[in-house]
Amino acid sequence: MSSSPQQFFVRLFGTRAGWPDQMTPDEEKVMQDHFVYLKELTARKKVIVAGPCFDPVFGLVILQTASEAEARELMDREPSVVAGVYTYELQPMRVSLAADYRSPDRYVAEPSDRILRQEVVVKAGLADVWAAWTTSEGVESFFAPEARVELRVGGRYEILFVSTAAEGQRGAEDCRILSWLPLEFLAFEWNAPPDFGPLRDQRTQVIVQFQKIDPGQVRVTLMQHGWGIGPEWDRLYDYFDRAWGYVLGNLVKRFESGPIDWSAKQ
Repeated sequence: MSSSPQQFFVRLFGTRAGWPDQMTPDEEKVMQDHFVYLKELTARKKVIVAGPCFDPVFGLVILQTASEAEARELMDREPSVVAGVYTYELQPMRVSLAADYRSPDRYVAEPSDRILRQEVVVKAGLADVWAAWTTSEGVESFFAPEARVELRVGGRYEILFVSTAAEGQRGAEDCRILSWLPLEFLAFEWNAPPDFGPLRDQRTQVIVQFQKIDPGQVRVTLMQHGWGIGPEWDRLYDYFDRAWGYVLGNLVKRFESGPIDWSAKQ
């Protein structure tokens, strides 16, 4: 088995003449399951690209796996293949160039004007508080047991609360840094926990501002915006209103009594 990820080009072909015209209710259900399955593999970084091709019609999937055996196992479990709606062909390939594609549904099309705002005063120097938010080691000292922070526009800002969970279920995965100004503010994407269903796929935006009060105190102000409208969005807002209070409380404790001992909390 290669130590580097391998890519595979997969073509899905309908098994009946005229596919996909006049799909039956059973076929429509299978295709819904097909979409959900590939979406989950995308969250796990196993699917790089997926979508239909036309004239002639076939499904296209580019997989990235550890081996061809793993790629075939994933396709053999794919719902439309299991149901006999599709059959597939798979061949090795190499991705040499790729754009960083972002779905147009990544953000709410018409966000509300609601802003969640919280702030605390931290007894520490400005550079130390800045480092706590903008480095992997700093984030791990108060926010979560594992973090992947790349301080650049488009860099990762992934906070993993349950690093042993399956990919896509570990925390704030596939979130990116939007903007930053040294020692002044940091802006990044944020997503909902997995149990919020479809809302997890849409990102809100978080801005953290840093203001030096005196040589030993920093005011940290957190604002989250980009909320949708509706009962589920209200529930998510209430969840983060509590969650950010906990996070900012941990930030204060980190500089009062030292880094959080995550092993003691498991």
